[in-house]
Amino acid sequence: MSSTTISASETFYALIAVVLLAVARIGWRTFANFKGTVFSHARTVLYAVVYVTLGIVFSALSFFQGVSILVAVPEVALVLAAGFWSYKYTDKRISFWKSKNGSLYFRGGIGVYLIYLVGFLTRLAISATFIGTSMFDFGSLVQLNGPALYASMASDLLLTLGVGLLIGRNIRVTERYRRIQSGEEAVPPAPTISVSSRVQE
Repeated sequence: MSSTTISASETFYALIAVVLLAVARIGWRTFANFKGTVFSHARTVLYAVVYVTLGIVFSALSFFQGVSILVAVPEVALVLAAGFWSYKYTDKRISFWKSKNGSLYFRGGIGVYLIYLVGFLTRLAISATFIGTSMFDFGSLVQLNGPALYASMASDLLLTLGVGLLIGRNIRVTERYRRIQSGEEAVPPAPTISVSSRVQE
């Protein structure tokens, strides 16, 4: 084998490093949303795309590892239902305010991130444990069965739930931002927390 050839294990560990960085970022976003963070429309859209893509990739992997394609039907239904519920009800959990320098801050919807994070980590752990270095190979012949298969299906549903909740939450946040920018919604001054406790990314 040539010294320049990248082995399957090297690819596996490189992808794991990327995924772990994504997990760390999700954890940071959870903390930031608890404290309050400067709103960025572009960043909100970008993170939503990344999280949804990760969720789709890991859910799709299951169909190459023994899960019936028919499971996609309840997963799609769950995404739609969770997205609708999140869009409708997370509005009460999200608050915007302006700092003294005019920056727009927001926080809320922590539970949505936690559900997504737990589902993502669980799915990653199952793949790493039972599939190993072939976990990112869509053509892998490694098949899950028994408890591993059911655990994979359950974690996929949890991850799918998190994806739907995130989609609904981010659509609601984006809509609130549009309303604020157009003057349809008034923004209160900063809440009674110290400036130092807010997180600016």
